[in-house]
Amino acid sequence: MLERVRERMEEEGIKVLVVTEQFDFRYVFGLELSGYAFITQDSVEMVLPRFYRYEDIEYSTEYVFSRQDRQKAFEGFNYSKIHMERPEKLEEEFQTEKTSLITDMRQKKTSEEVKKLEKAAEITDRAIESLRPQLVGMTEFEAVNEINRFYSEEGIQEAFLTDGGMSLVQRNSLRPHRPPRKEEIREDDLVIVDTGARFEGYCGDLTRTFCKSPDKEQRRLFEAVREIQEELIEMIEPGLKISDWKKREFELVRQKGYDPEKHILYFGHSIGVEIHEPPTLSHTTEEEFREGMVITVEPGLHVKDLGGVRIEDMVYVKQNGTEVLTKSPKTL
Repeated sequence: MLERVRERMEEEGIKVLVVTEQFDFRYVFGLELSGYAFITQDSVEMVLPRFYRYEDIEYSTEYVFSRQDRQKAFEGFNYSKIHMERPEKLEEEFQTEKTSLITDMRQKKTSEEVKKLEKAAEITDRAIESLRPQLVGMTEFEAVNEINRFYSEEGIQEAFLTDGGMSLVQRNSLRPHRPPRKEEIREDDLVIVDTGARFEGYCGDLTRTFCKSPDKEQRRLFEAVREIQEELIEMIEPGLKISDWKKREFELVRQKGYDPEKHILYFGHSIGVEIHEPPTLSHTTEEEFREGMVITVEPGLHVKDLGGVRIEDMVYVKQNGTEVLTKSPKTL
């Protein structure tokens, strides 16, 4: 990935690019680090906290213990101007200019990145399918712990840790992303399960809704969400405005007899080395779908006195249409 970054730097006339964010380090270097990396066409010079001293890092590195140490390290660099995503972090030390080069690159996945995302999706599929038969009688806490046990036995991390979150199991939910409760899951509960595996730094994200003994209204809500998601995925193509796509979701919700203002509580997002990456897929997003994006399509409806249904899949935007990376069945 470093060579691709250098190619973009040359195209944009950037002589020195500085990486500071943890997941940009992961993207560019494949390393779980945070600090400062100064990239030119000929070199990489890193300034890192001392606790990375014994990491296997192939680049020229200065390890610092204090702000004064860091300042001294920077004084040894002879850069007239640097480009970075957050120039305010070094504006006292260097002449800085803002660039979104890495953020832009991260939106369009390479074939190797897609393979890692596919593997993360496959593991996530298996995690949810493993949990499903056990849900009734468990508490939400127990169900979340069962997902974590599955990932532990696979020898991988949970993807939601990348933004400080956790897997979710929610019965009759009227609030996305609330903490788990000690309530026992019953046969007639709508249960949202939202989880993701992290494979070689790349995240999976999948949501399914289950109910062992649904009534007529629960089935109606589930089928509405499933059909809305199906049409939304079919619509996606490069060049389609995300805001227009989202407006169509609102139209579909109304056609199904629900109210977007009352019943839509959550948006989709791009996904990669972080679980939530730009762009957010909202009705105010100004961007278009682009070939190479991997996004989550996750319509959900939450109805008072009934609960919530959300169905989420990872979707790869291709030149002609899409490919759904997550494969878990969409059955109540």
